[in-house]
Amino acid sequence: MLRIFPFIFTFVGISQCTWAQDANYWSNNYGPAGFFTPGAVVANNRDSGVLFYNPALQAWTKKKAVSISGTIYQVEAIKIKNGAGTGKDLKSRITSSVPQMLSGMVALGKKKPVYIAYALTHTAVFNYNVSQQQDTRLNIRDSANTPGLEYFIGQYNFQNVTRETSALISTGFALTKRWAIGFTAEGQSRSQHYSESFSSRALIGTGTTLPLASNEGAYQVDYHHLGLKLRMGLSYEMEKHHFGLLLSSPLIHIGGKGTLLSNNAISNIHFIPQETVNLLASTRQTKLTSDYKVPASIALGYAYDYNKGQVYVAAEYFLKVKEYNILTPRAEGFIRPDTGGSHASTVALLEMREARKAIFNIGVGVSYQLKPQLTGYCALRTDFNYATRETTNGFSPNTATWDNYYCQLGVNIKRREYNLRTGILLGYGHNSSYQQPINFDDPKESNLLTGTIGTVPATRVTAGLMITFIHNL
Repeated sequence: MLRIFPFIFTFVGISQCTWAQDANYWSNNYGPAGFFTPGAVVANNRDSGVLFYNPALQAWTKKKAVSISGTIYQVEAIKIKNGAGTGKDLKSRITSSVPQMLSGMVALGKKKPVYIAYALTHTAVFNYNVSQQQDTRLNIRDSANTPGLEYFIGQYNFQNVTRETSALISTGFALTKRWAIGFTAEGQSRSQHYSESFSSRALIGTGTTLPLASNEGAYQVDYHHLGLKLRMGLSYEMEKHHFGLLLSSPLIHIGGKGTLLSNNAISNIHFIPQETVNLLASTRQTKLTSDYKVPASIALGYAYDYNKGQVYVAAEYFLKVKEYNILTPRAEGFIRPDTGGSHASTVALLEMREARKAIFNIGVGVSYQLKPQLTGYCALRTDFNYATRETTNGFSPNTATWDNYYCQLGVNIKRREYNLRTGILLGYGHNSSYQQPINFDDPKESNLLTGTIGTVPATRVTAGLMITFIHNL
């Protein structure tokens, strides 16, 4: 009997092949195509601010300043239509108000000062929380001995919360009157809470004493990872024309730990003809080594000055990442009873894995001087999804499978002591073939009470109010 357990787990897997925002590189509102944001560019920004995505641009800045940027209010709504069955939508709506970036620039030395930029950033990468229930009577067991409908109750719950905090320091130097070079070191702390569970229960037969057929599963991971990313930038200035090049290293692993909890129980289900399946599998593993990878990338930017403002375009290419383990469990006892060999499948069944395809994002922006001290901004950018899978083992850390498109609109108010930039963020994403994690329409013993999994449409909409305050020292 134990020989069929890995097959059963692969079959029931608690949505082992699902994805979900958390699989996008340009989700940060203060990234290289956020032309609305001071300094978050590759080529040039007239109202420079303090933190440059391309550190080479610091060579052209001769001022000290400090700034704080954040989202005063943002709402994100995700809807997986019929995600758990017909009429059983999976909806997640999150509101937030988070300072996202504190940055500054200081000058070291007096005769020939060197300008150093620093920043602390916080990114709410993803926050997804859904639940659904089915309580009805269905034909669960196809058998002449149990005619009619059975009482069925199914529940599904999923939460995926990811946060990133970074600290960086950078500097830039002029090589000639037109060329400059810069370097950035960024330390990154990433944490994720991933929790998914389901239960499907049915009372089989007729009479007052009804046997219970059930399938329950839960998988939870909490991990923390520390990494280091290095960047080198080049800048070329030619009157009204500005060019930028930025090379980013892969994320260098420093360390990380995680905890895994999984519990599975199948009771009184005729998955195999003439044989009743009863299964119990449970484990909790702590102090597991975690790893998280971000590929190398190359970004190009161009800006052109015209009488009333500037036109800007930026693009970044991210290399692919081969499938790897974010969290690898130990080969300990998982399936009960443990005959001394059933734990051999523990790693393949419980590991958290991901792979990434190569991605090319592009953004454009324009500024226009409305008044001498008032400038308007508009920026558009893509944020394509990199999620892919090369094998079916384990769980994916991602929930989003949609490509996102963003628009930023705002103004900059310029004073001698400060700059104040405020505006709105709008975003939209859609996937017409999102894979259901579970389907309560047709739970049968032949599908272990999880239903026939299909694809459904998924939509994400976000809107927020952004602000940046720059104080000139």
